[in-house]
Amino acid sequence: MADNKVDVIDLIDRHPVTGFQIGILILCMLVAALDGFDTQAIGYTAPAIAGVLHLPMSQFGQVGSAGLLGAALGALSFGPLADLFGRKWFMVIAMIVFAIFSYLTSQSTTLNELLAYRVLAGLGLGGVTPAFLAMGAELAPKRLRDVFVTVLFASFPGGGLIGSLTSAWVIPAFGWRSVFYIGAVAPIIIAIILTIWLPESIRFLLARGIRQNEVRRTLERIMPGKVPAGAELVAPPDPAREGAPVKHLFTEGRAVPTVLLWVPFFMVFMVLVTVTFWTPAVLHSVGFSLSAAALIIGLNNLGSLIASATSGWAVHRGGAFRVLIPGFILGGLSLAWFGQATSSVTILGIASFLAGFFVGGTGTGLIAVAAGMYPTAIRSTGIGWAMGMGRVGQVFGPILTGVLVGLGYKVGGIFYAAAVPCFIGAVFLVLLYFARPTMEADAEGSVAPAE
Repeated sequence: MADNKVDVIDLIDRHPVTGFQIGILILCMLVAALDGFDTQAIGYTAPAIAGVLHLPMSQFGQVGSAGLLGAALGALSFGPLADLFGRKWFMVIAMIVFAIFSYLTSQSTTLNELLAYRVLAGLGLGGVTPAFLAMGAELAPKRLRDVFVTVLFASFPGGGLIGSLTSAWVIPAFGWRSVFYIGAVAPIIIAIILTIWLPESIRFLLARGIRQNEVRRTLERIMPGKVPAGAELVAPPDPAREGAPVKHLFTEGRAVPTVLLWVPFFMVFMVLVTVTFWTPAVLHSVGFSLSAAALIIGLNNLGSLIASATSGWAVHRGGAFRVLIPGFILGGLSLAWFGQATSSVTILGIASFLAGFFVGGTGTGLIAVAAGMYPTAIRSTGIGWAMGMGRVGQVFGPILTGVLVGLGYKVGGIFYAAAVPCFIGAVFLVLLYFARPTMEADAEGSVAPAE
């Protein structure tokens, strides 16, 4: 580059990670944790809400799916909008939307009200996901992108763990509505902090060629004194793409890999939400106490948290396909064992931990792959639509499990059924492996960033 130009992306890639970057990562982690908290909370409040509304538990799957339908719509719509208008403000807006309708959920008096509020609360949660994942990917140096993204999404099971423990304590003491009061206050506080402290994504601003002064201010906060005064801040060319960002997921050799990636997303997130949503009620039906169910599902979340936090490193070191394909298979086997381990809290807890470890880690690893498959101009869209497909799977999971409950399936049969999508996901990852010649791939078998 000429002397009066500074390649900002290269500068970030060469510079050590700083406290300011870690601070932004932590903020995004708090946003992600709310998603896990809400998913877990609705599972624990299900029996109480069903009692208030006189709704059979076999039909409660539609309530869980309502929030997840909203999340799917949010991920599919907010992702492209975040690519057009920026990451920060869509995160703030999504937090406010979630806060409002989390509170209104607690005030529901009819099934129709509850369904509507859950859809709209889910819209906020789903809408924020592609924005914070894109922010994490674009904040990180290239060498640590997989790690940043997977640590971010590890906050989802972390929030689920907090949600399970909080619900087990708060519901008996203060009633089920208190869980949703927490879900209303926390995102408002986070939205205020985001408004004051979170910068817009540097890569987004550079890709759009706007607000150089804001880029400079953010860089000074990351690496004080390292940006030459008066230099023009630039980034490697990111080809301009006209029209809707979504169509570019299917151009330049990305069509087949995009579709093949969507199937594992659909499968793994269907399984994740089915386990976290239905396990408390299913275990309660065979005589487990609320505290025992909280312990067992908490171990599932703990396993998912540990695997999610380390899956980025594993994908980075071992390659996406060498890590994720065995992860899917072992996750399916663990779920099948979980369904047969109901004779002992200890054995059930071990099976639950392993199921969370393998299924949760695989889901997070897929997000790292999605973040690396797409260039900056369509990254939020690519992540958003992949997550959207996962959210669609989440919509079907609780409903299908509710059908199995209504048909009289026992714990073993339900978790055998939950294992099947894991094996399907493994098959499609194998197909994605062979589709890689249409995209750039790195030497370790992971789909490489397109920029």
